[in-house]
Amino acid sequence: MNRRPSRGYTLAEMLAVCAVLSVTAVVALPAAAPVAEFRADAAAGEVVLALRFAREEAIRVGDYRVFSCEQAANRIRLYSLKAVGPNFVEVTDPPVLHPGSRTAYAVSLDAVPAGGGMAMADCSFTFADNTTATTVAFNASGNPVRSTGGGPAGLTQALRAGAVRVGSGAAQRTINLDVTGRVTTI
Repeated sequence: MNRRPSRGYTLAEMLAVCAVLSVTAVVALPAAAPVAEFRADAAAGEVVLALRFAREEAIRVGDYRVFSCEQAANRIRLYSLKAVGPNFVEVTDPPVLHPGSRTAYAVSLDAVPAGGGMAMADCSFTFADNTTATTVAFNASGNPVRSTGGGPAGLTQALRAGAVRVGSGAAQRTINLDVTGRVTTI
């Protein structure tokens, strides 16, 4: 007797395929998780670049450049200061230009390329007189100083420590600014 070849799969074959697919999924899915880590790195990179650019620009032009954290808008900005009487005010014309886009330097941390979905969790700069602020100025020597309050005397208050924390969920990065203007990422 001739037996016809089978036209389907046996239960054992189906279970073997399911087992292989399960093992593949277990191996492949954790590889997709670092996307949040890469976005946190990108957002931290934007903050680092802005701090370094503000310092270098202050040295280059010989005038104050301010790095500002705007947590409500989830963005960072750079601008100049101008003396008006005994106080200093923000200069909007001409703006500090972003070196890449040549537009006013403002980077949103929840948009690409800065990080896409990242948020500014914390931003604090502590100065020699124990005051804190969400902005820091760099003077013509590149030293970080207080940028708000106290008129010209405020600009003489040196930075003691500063930190900006960005991220989302477990993917967090802390950018530190020390008294010399050195920027590091943790």
